[in-house]
Amino acid sequence: MLSSSVSKRSANVRAIAGNGMGASTVGLTIQRLLCLLLAALLVGGCVRMKLPDNTNAALYDPEKTASTSHTPSNELTYVDNYCPEPGTPNYIEPAATKSSLSRGRRRKPLMRYSSGDRFRILILGSPEFSGDYAVNVDGNVILPYAGSVTATGLTNKQLTGRIRRRLVKSGIFSAEADQISVQPVQYAPVNITVAGAVFRPGRYTINAVREQNKLNQLRTKSGDSPIDRFVPAALQAAGGVRPDADLSNVVVHRNGRKFKLNWRGAITGQPVDDLPLIEGDHVEIAEAGCYQSALVRPSQITPESVRVFLSNLTVPSLSNANSVQNQNTSAGFPYGTRMLQALVQANCVGGTYATNAHRYGVLISRNPKTRKTEVVQRSIEDLVRSADRDRMNPLLLPEDAIACYDSSVTEFRDVMSVIYSTVLPGTQVIDFVK
Repeated sequence: MLSSSVSKRSANVRAIAGNGMGASTVGLTIQRLLCLLLAALLVGGCVRMKLPDNTNAALYDPEKTASTSHTPSNELTYVDNYCPEPGTPNYIEPAATKSSLSRGRRRKPLMRYSSGDRFRILILGSPEFSGDYAVNVDGNVILPYAGSVTATGLTNKQLTGRIRRRLVKSGIFSAEADQISVQPVQYAPVNITVAGAVFRPGRYTINAVREQNKLNQLRTKSGDSPIDRFVPAALQAAGGVRPDADLSNVVVHRNGRKFKLNWRGAITGQPVDDLPLIEGDHVEIAEAGCYQSALVRPSQITPESVRVFLSNLTVPSLSNANSVQNQNTSAGFPYGTRMLQALVQANCVGGTYATNAHRYGVLISRNPKTRKTEVVQRSIEDLVRSADRDRMNPLLLPEDAIACYDSSVTEFRDVMSVIYSTVLPGTQVIDFVK
């Protein structure tokens, strides 16, 4: 067998020599191979993952500040407030303020008319005055031969009384004519503004009615239940509340008045203060002193899911088009998903242990409070093996991004490939090694 191996190697040498390579050329090739191996070892040994730099301000999520040694280099602190340590589950701050609504209103919120709302007036014995009416954009309702009355912000009972008084004052009906009925038919969409501790502050339209549903609602005799014209719809339209929101301090501003609401029950299961909204309402939710992990889950006032961008390119793509076609660039996760779960979805966990262990994952996130980009790096093996993994396993926020870096074995292989193609181009080396 030794003789056969020697003969095969001699044949390879003669083949190389036949291609114009003499003994000196073969020796040079061997020297290049040795230099190649040494260079690969040196380059591979010098490759180290440098920790990403962030600003000196505290990172938004306390799990981003933690390390595997449990000695965070940048603790999350707020002035005059105590914040829980990284990995504290289901933390929520105590209520900071009391609600301004009575318990009676909490149990029975009253709808109030707004621009675009439709209602029906029925007057016994006067069909010419009976019919459907709508609140104009200026908040008024025009009555036949009786002028207009302001309807915005009124309950159905209040509007009924105002219409009765206007008809009596106009002389059309006598004071004894009280057989007047006002019945809501359809509550319209309203424009509101949302600010404070939400992901996307701004102006939004809530309670949008589909065209195919408008006719069906108008055919009904009376009544409407606009579940999307309450406080939760406004908060959801603004992207949901952030983990640093003070749920006990949700304020609705309306024509100079303030309604302070407590929405902790959306997370704790206790009663909440709900309020029907009208055109022009401004909803503002205060910031809490700390990051609250209990708020990072689907609920009526938080996001149902988050979109996360994923990258797992062992070899960078040479074409953007090919990269988009071959990679899952984003994925939807339930709100409350952690970094390790996204790494599994990105195919960054598992495989042959000897070559795939000791990989690194990078989380790229936008701090919703400061609007600055934060980047944290985690050892995937530490996340998988550590019993206290949630201390360094951040919760994902909307529009986060996950990227993976390969293990040192894979890096060494890629370095060897690059040096092969640079130092010894062609197929002669492969033939020689065989």
